[in-house]
Amino acid sequence: MDAPLIDELPMALECRVKSFEDGILIGEIVNVSADESVVTNGNVDPKKLKPITFDPCNNTYVALGDVVGNAFKDGMSLK
Repeated sequence: MDAPLIDELPMALECRVKSFEDGILIGEIVNVSADESVVTNGNVDPKKLKPITFDPCNNTYVALGDVVGNAFKDGMSLK
């Protein structure tokens, strides 16, 4: 893809706007660019990336941490 990147950021998600209604933006990720410094075995490594997220309830930024489950797998044991 051809979106501009910020050199200082080790990862970027390129998104396409799908819809915007009532102040809600829905996007589709169309490309992921990652520096080799945050990649392990061909995948982005969260421990190397050290991502953060905004917590709007407390107006703080929170570091994301350990894996706590496996999407589309763990729930199967509940059936």
